[in-house]
Amino acid sequence: MNGDSRDAFSRALHFLKYRPRSRKEVKNYLEKKGFHESDIAETLKKLEKYRYIDDEQFARLWIENRSRNRPRGEFALRHELKQKGIKDETIEKSLSGFQEKEPAWRAVSPRLKQWSLLERIDLKKKIYDHLRRRGFSSQTCEDVFNKAAEELSIR
Repeated sequence: MNGDSRDAFSRALHFLKYRPRSRKEVKNYLEKKGFHESDIAETLKKLEKYRYIDDEQFARLWIENRSRNRPRGEFALRHELKQKGIKDETIEKSLSGFQEKEPAWRAVSPRLKQWSLLERIDLKKKIYDHLRRRGFSSQTCEDVFNKAAEELSIR
């Protein structure tokens, strides 16, 4: 086994330097580095005390970041947060009030120019495929398609 709790804390801080992390991500990282379970537990407790890790805040930041930079639908966000070890009730709380349409439009709008010559049915398929791969609902796909068709004056 590797080091002690001070070493584990130092490693965890280094790991957190690059982006916020969930409790599970930090725990997995320290386990991979070979730290003893008791040192990991002590480190996690200390990180939470100083609010260096906070799964509620992490979930909110993850959703904001995804919405801004790599838009995802509610289904995909839920899946990603679950993989990061976020509890279901925290995910529900973080996603309450989440509106998919704006991030969905941001995901599609840069491609509209290249799709502008497509027939209506082909445009619909492109938009649906693009958005469904990113976890958006069928209703959101339909709404974004209608907005795109209107914007491109496709009947």
